[in-house]
Amino acid sequence: MFALVKRVLDLAASFSPAARRSLIVGMVCNVLKAFFMAGMLGAVFWALENRDHLDGVVALQCLGILLVSVAGQYVFQYLVDIKMDAQGFDIFRDLRLRVGDRLKGAPMGYFSEQRLSAITTTLTTTVHQLEEFMTICLTGLSGGVAMAVIMSAFFLFVAWPVAVITFAGIAVGLYVLNVLRRRATSVTREVTAAQEAMSDKVIEYARGMAVLRTFSTPDEALAAAKASFEQKRQADYRQEAAAQGVLKLYALVFNVASCAVLFAACALYLNGALPLSWALTLLVAAFMIYGELIHANDAAFLTKKIEGELDRVDEVCAIPKQDTTDAPLEPHGFDVELDGVSFAYDADRRVIDDVSLRIPEGTTCAIVGPSGSGKTTLVNLIARFWDVDAGAVRVGGADVREGTAESLLANVSMVFQNVYLFNDTVENNIKFGVPDATHEQVVQAAKRARCHEFISALPQGYDTVLEEGGASLSGGERQRVSIARAIMKDAPIVILDEATSSVDPENEHELIAAIAELTRGKTLVSIAHRLNTVADADQIIVVDEGRIVQRGTHEELMRDAGIYRDFVSLRREAAGWRLAR
Repeated sequence: MFALVKRVLDLAASFSPAARRSLIVGMVCNVLKAFFMAGMLGAVFWALENRDHLDGVVALQCLGILLVSVAGQYVFQYLVDIKMDAQGFDIFRDLRLRVGDRLKGAPMGYFSEQRLSAITTTLTTTVHQLEEFMTICLTGLSGGVAMAVIMSAFFLFVAWPVAVITFAGIAVGLYVLNVLRRRATSVTREVTAAQEAMSDKVIEYARGMAVLRTFSTPDEALAAAKASFEQKRQADYRQEAAAQGVLKLYALVFNVASCAVLFAACALYLNGALPLSWALTLLVAAFMIYGELIHANDAAFLTKKIEGELDRVDEVCAIPKQDTTDAPLEPHGFDVELDGVSFAYDADRRVIDDVSLRIPEGTTCAIVGPSGSGKTTLVNLIARFWDVDAGAVRVGGADVREGTAESLLANVSMVFQNVYLFNDTVENNIKFGVPDATHEQVVQAAKRARCHEFISALPQGYDTVLEEGGASLSGGERQRVSIARAIMKDAPIVILDEATSSVDPENEHELIAAIAELTRGKTLVSIAHRLNTVADADQIIVVDEGRIVQRGTHEELMRDAGIYRDFVSLRREAAGWRLAR
């Protein structure tokens, strides 16, 4: 228990010393509340002590003691709510922000290696349960133990044998609680893993509904989800089985101790060592003490959950940060250079192999190559979604690792092949990188991206709320909104990853013209399969198996036999096909 309390206090202190102090004050107030609860025994004792001449004066005195006790409990419970419960909301708000900040600063490789459900579960279920249970656990345990210690200390001056029994009961109960905590650790991890696996299968089931309905029967479609539900049920059952026996033992210890106090108090009274008023008061006190400790059984049960959830949060907060410095990147210009760059997602296969490339500021570079050749990885290294294994990526002569990834990306706009739009209005999606932009600026960017007309035709125009991922728009419409977002940001470096892949043929020419207007005077890196998005580039590099195998202008590369000329020939053939009569 004490280790858990220390851990929670350390968590609070990691946000601010004031948060830790507030929790400590809250626990002290909870102890004082327990002291006033114990004060109710004063009224019981005073009534018993004056039982032979009980009158209105004695009754008023007992009432006064009870009123002081109740008022003290009320005041200190209020302070507990302010200092502990309210502070808990602040702590877990900051904890969510910390987890989000660590995720934001993690290399993109972390998100490819971790299941979405694991991240989602940590940010939602795990932190929520900590927020819900932490103060319940702290107040339940501290209040029960404080009541027991206060009463036991009082017993020392009245009947030391009773005090010895009480202290022994507390010690054995806390030992059993520690056994519970140790036994529950591994099982709690199993429950967390089952929760994440279940979330995985539910997300997969929902997102893959079209495929499931097309290629499987209803029972087959739900089979994996059903299996994850059963796995979660079994994990929950094992968690309960691991805890319930010990929790029953925890309650049994205090019930036995209560009986022992009863026996000791009666024996002392019968032997003349204790007046009847004291004996009866001790009996009432013993059952109050152990009643509070047994009531703390719920808090004891929660300790195992809190331990496991704190472990999970610690794992997420231990994500290795990509940045090794807090200093912003300070480029001298916006040319892009790759110097002997190599990179691998794992040790088995190198994706980029000793690539050197220079893209002068204000020029355009098109990257072409077969599928899986490393084109997207190359531009992701420029944007520092990953750090290179060897060599260096430089922007304006500065190694991108010399500053924060955030400061680098402030100078980069990206249009991805797979566009993601947020569950927000169209306008907020367009001005996502420039939240202070005016409506007129948003409209201007949309017009340049050739998406103003279809946005205006939406039910609420620019105020239309998109479904998650932009599912309510077509692929071409999502792509154009994404391009409008890049135009809105107006960064000096623009990266296009198949930006025109989902654009309608009749709109492609206008969109390419808009992109050309946007990127004039800027450094442009573009991955493309369409000939008309490649031919006008200042330089074209051809990537195959992670290496640059050709480079030059369109005219230069067309003079040499190789991948690029084959690429152009195939595209021309595909563009010129027609049905024979």
